[in-house]
This record gives sequence, structure tokens and C-alpha cells, in this order.
Amino acid sequence: MTVILADKQFIQYYSVDATRSGTIAAVPWASTGLAQLFVGGTLANKVGRLWALRISIASMIIGVIVQVVPNTYGVLILGRLITGLGFGCVYIASNLYVAECSPKLLRGSFVGTVAQFGYQLGTFIAFWTGYGMSFHTSPFNIAWRVSNVIQIPIGIAFIILSFWYPESPRWLLEKDNPDKALRVLCKLRMGTPQSEHVRAEFHELVAARESRRRFDTGYAGLFKSAGLRKRLLYGLYATALQQAGGIAALTMYATIIYESLGWNAGHQALAINGVQAALQLVIVLVNTFTVDRFGRKALLIAGFAIQAAALLILSSLTTAFPDNSNRAAGVAEVAMLFIVGLTYCWSNGPITPAIASEIFPQEVRDKAFGLSLLGQTVCLLALTQPWPTFTSEVGGKSYWLLFGLNTLLLVSVIFILPETKGISLERMDKIFGEVDAVEVGEEQGVDKVEAMVVSQLEHEENARHEGMELPRL
Repeated sequence: MTVILADKQFIQYYSVDATRSGTIAAVPWASTGLAQLFVGGTLANKVGRLWALRISIASMIIGVIVQVVPNTYGVLILGRLITGLGFGCVYIASNLYVAECSPKLLRGSFVGTVAQFGYQLGTFIAFWTGYGMSFHTSPFNIAWRVSNVIQIPIGIAFIILSFWYPESPRWLLEKDNPDKALRVLCKLRMGTPQSEHVRAEFHELVAARESRRRFDTGYAGLFKSAGLRKRLLYGLYATALQQAGGIAALTMYATIIYESLGWNAGHQALAINGVQAALQLVIVLVNTFTVDRFGRKALLIAGFAIQAAALLILSSLTTAFPDNSNRAAGVAEVAMLFIVGLTYCWSNGPITPAIASEIFPQEVRDKAFGLSLLGQTVCLLALTQPWPTFTSEVGGKSYWLLFGLNTLLLVSVIFILPETKGISLERMDKIFGEVDAVEVGEEQGVDKVEAMVVSQLEHEENARHEGMELPRL
């Protein structure tokens, strides 16, 4: 939509003004918020992470189809809402799946890289598709429709590929399927039921599960204990960090912003978008190799400091040269926007979903993660929807707002955010002042449960070798 919002035929077809532009950009986040409140977490809990992913992608495909068929402005908004609902569920299911399948010492890089690299790959495809289609003005509306339709085969490919993936072992255990959970864990960790590292992790899973059997797994359970309420506040705060700095506004209206800064000759703005997308795709790897080494908090502090500094320079230049009369200033302004976008890709972009997906106990993780994402959505809506109108009235001085927000976020991370690096999902209780669930489970004789499951798998392996079957426990 970043590219499509700058398409002259799209603007003409839907009579797009500043208000409509903001609505088209932001309206999917209304249904995304609905998914985060009730749909996404419930779906991931009921049918599993992978089936939730498949259903959600199918919903997004339907939304795209509704958007591209000849329609009215109202039907376009309907299609955007359907797409937003699917996206909200996809985001929940995919991040939960990766967090629950990742080894604890690499969880930050796994979740961050998958979430952000996938997003940047999509951005790269979208920008260069839009650039290529911008040269086609006939038949009327062909450019933006093709740019939209390209999502459909990609979505279908992801649905097909997902059938080669194993389900989350933690979800399987939560659904009282311990033998299958151990089997999947062995596959993910490339070990056997006798492998020390597999046994150690499975022991934590079972112990935490046994100690929490009496807890409420519904939405009401999130508010029954002070510890979970505290975690939910941290989750809302963590996801808000991703969007409160205004990155969505800079990304969604990137083409329009570059044109407003004087890069409006021919296809300059679209080409700049494409180059930035290519750089961002690579820069995500900075997060991959640093987040589990230096920690979530250190990278967020560095990221917000760099973004605030770049926005300070950008704001000063756009205020000093509001008419884009200085070409050197124009180049510097683009450079500062590049720095903000590139820094986001290894800092608050990938790190915040990793934090929100790892701080909750298993029995409420899907629902709590979904609710936490409301922090992201509220901030995104608050900045994205009014941004075109705001910039048309304030002009280049609008970037001072983003500088102030990023500075405030920098200070908040220093004093508020806890560090979760290297802590297993089952032992997060301690950093929130609660009793360690694994230790409680161990006191309840969890070793017997664990031994039964391991023994069952060993019998199954022996039976396969001897050509016979044994009943499952």
C-alpha cells in the first residue's frame, strides 16, 4: 500500500485526499486490533499455531481479492478490514510458533529475524513490484492491481510449505499430548529422548505444565494474579515500543514523503523506496548476530538513541529548508530517513515481538501475546491515520514530534524494561517476582510423568524395529 497510495490512477479511481489516504492506510489496524483482542489468541489455542497460520493467510488472500476487483471505496475498505483481521492472526500465530520452537539461547535472534526479515522481504517485493508496474499506465488501474495481486501466490506458497513443519511442542503438551511433544522436541533439537539437552528442556516443559494445571487458561486468568497483570503491562509496553516512534507513518507514506522532500522527478521516490527496502533486508541480520549476545535492552537503547539523533537532524533540515531549495539538505534528509528505517530493522522492529512472546506462561501465552499487541496497534493508529493531514498542515516541522517520541522511548527503556536474554520460557516467573514454575513442578513429582513419556517413546522405537505396534499412553 505504500506504493499504491502514490499511484495517480489509484488516487483518481478512489478520489483519494489526505483523509482517505490516512483511512486506507490505517483501517486494517482496526480489524487487526479485533484479532489481537479475541480472535488470534483463541484461534492459535484451539487449532494450533500452524493451522491458525493457514487460516489467517487464507483470510488475507480473500481480503486482497476483495480489494482488487472493480469496486467502490466502501468495498476497498471492506477488503482492507478482512486483510487486517488475517494479518493480526498471522502475526500472533507466527511469533508464538517461532518463540515456542526456538532454543532459549537463540530465541531472540530466531523470533526477531523471522518476524523482521519476513516483513522486510515482503517490503522489498512490494516496492520493486510497484516500481516495475509504475511504468504501466494502460490498461487503466493495472499497476496498483497487479501490485496487490502479487500477494496471493506468495500466501498460497506459505500455506503449502507449512505442512512440512511440526507443530509447537509446547502447544502439544498443553493439549495433553506429551509423547508427541517430546517427539517434535527431539526433531527440533536434533536429538533423541535420551539426549541430555532434550531431556533437560522436556523436563522444564513438563514441570512447568504440571505446576500450572490448576490455573485458569481463559482471558479472565490474565487478570486474576498480580504477576500476570504486571506481565501484561510489560507486554503492552514492549509492543508499543515498536510503533510509538512513528516508523509506520514513515514507511506507509514513504513514497509521498520522498516526493514532498523534492524527489519527485519521474520515478525517483519509488526507486529510493526500493533501494531502502534492499538495504533493510540485509541490515536485519545485525539483530540476528547481536540480540542474544548483548541482550534486548542494550539493542533497544542503542536503536532509539540512533533514531532520535537522525530525527533531530532531519527535523532541523526540514525546518530550515521547508521549500526543498537546498539539494545537499535534500540528500541529507533522505539519508536520515534511511538511518531511521535501517536502525528500526535491527532494534525495536524485531526485538519487541520477541519480548512480548516470551514473557508469559504457556497456558495463557497465546491470549496474552494477542492482547499485548494492542500496544502496537493503538500507537500505530494514533500516528498513521492523522499523519497525512498533520504533515499537510505543519509541513517539515512534523518530524519534531517523532524526535520527541523517540527520545522519550529511549529514556523509558533505560528505566522500565527488564532483560529476558538467555532465560527459558518456563523460568520467566523469577524476573517478575513469582515462584519458579519448574521448581514447583519438580516438588510435585514430575519426574514420574517425564519418565513415562520417555519410556513410551522408547517402546515405540523398539516396536517399529520389530514390526509391531504398542498402545499409546
